[in-house]
Amino acid sequence: MKSLRRYQLKNRYYFITAVTHNRQPILLNNINFFWKSWKTIQPIAWVILQDHFHVMLNVEQQEILKIMHSFKRTYTWNYNQTVAKGKVWQNRYWDHIIRDKNDFNNHLDYIHYNPVKHKFIDDPFTYNHSSLMKYFEGGYYQRDWGNKIRFDSDKSFGE
Repeated sequence: MKSLRRYQLKNRYYFITAVTHNRQPILLNNINFFWKSWKTIQPIAWVILQDHFHVMLNVEQQEILKIMHSFKRTYTWNYNQTVAKGKVWQNRYWDHIIRDKNDFNNHLDYIHYNPVKHKFIDDPFTYNHSSLMKYFEGGYYQRDWGNKIRFDSDKSFGE
């Protein structure tokens, strides 16, 4: 198998996508494992769907490889101890180092529009497993965003 090279840049924002093994629809039924598994860092933005999630992290002085290894290992251990034994995650994850404010905004929009993109809901503000309301309350979004103001979700963001 070809070796994957990951750049390790400190004090940067990363956009991460991770997918369950064989796209098992397990994440929302075990949402507490998701939050317990972030040990050294908390996502600044997130959306959790049945079989994958997207997060934005500010890695500061940590290494993304170690962060994701710890997250997946902890989640898998909790899942295997309480739900079922077996593989939980696809072997890899997708990461993207945020380049600038525009890139940050595009990825933040992608995260928050993702449940609409996957046709789970029509109004992104009604989805409970994302950070959209946090950003709305902070004045980042208007209430009609994602409804009247549509997001172009045709761009590739790691799925």
